[in-house]
Amino acid sequence: MDNKELMRKFFYEHPNKLGSFDDDLTIAQAKKRANEIIAKYIERLENIAIKPNDEQMIFYMYEYLSSYNLERNRGLSTLADLREKGVEAPNYGIEYTPQEEIMGYWVADTEMTQYYLNDLMIEILWDASFFGVEQEKLPEAVKELEAADKEIDEGLEESFSSYEEFEDFIYGDEPRPPKLSKEDDAEKQKIIQAVNHLHKKFNHHLQQKEIDQILKEFS
Repeated sequence: MDNKELMRKFFYEHPNKLGSFDDDLTIAQAKKRANEIIAKYIERLENIAIKPNDEQMIFYMYEYLSSYNLERNRGLSTLADLREKGVEAPNYGIEYTPQEEIMGYWVADTEMTQYYLNDLMIEILWDASFFGVEQEKLPEAVKELEAADKEIDEGLEESFSSYEEFEDFIYGDEPRPPKLSKEDDAEKQKIIQAVNHLHKKFNHHLQQKEIDQILKEFS
C-alpha cells in the first residue's frame, strides 16, 4: 500500500488535536511530529515479528443499511465461525490484542474488502494503537480490565430493580417525557419490532453475501 496516502487518509479520519502537543510547539512542528509518529508506527507494524494465525482470524468489510443510507462495517472472525455461524459469528475487537498477533491476521480478498482496503487499514491502525503506538500502556489496561471483570463477577456493578428506578437515575428531578396510552404504546412496539425485523434481515443478507465470498475463496 501507499504509506503516504494511508497517512493522509488516517489524519483525515483522525485529525490532530492541539491539546495533544506541548504548548511551545508551533502548528507546523506539531504536524511534523504527528507525521513522524505515524510513519514510525507503520514502519513498526511492517517489520514486526508476526505471530502465526493459528485461529485463522480474517478481517473483512461488509455493507449495512443505516437509516436511509448504506454504510460499511469491519468484521473480524475466525474462518471456522464464519463457516458454522455466518452472520452470527463473533466480531472481535483488537484494542487489547498484541500487534504481533494482529499483523498475522488475514484480510479477505473479496471485491468489497479490497475496495474499502484503506478504510479497513485506518481502522486497524487506530484500534491497534489504542494503548499507544507500541502498546506501552496495554499491560496496565489488561490489569484494569481484569479487575473490572472481577468486580462485575462479584456483583458490584450498578443495577436497577425496575424501569422506574432506571428513569429516576436518568432524569433525576427533571420532568419525564409524555407517555402514550397502553393501546398506542402496544401498536408502536409492534411496528418497531416489524421494522427492526426487516432491517435486521436485510443487513444479515448483505453481510452473509460477503461471508459467502470469503468462504468461496477457501473452498
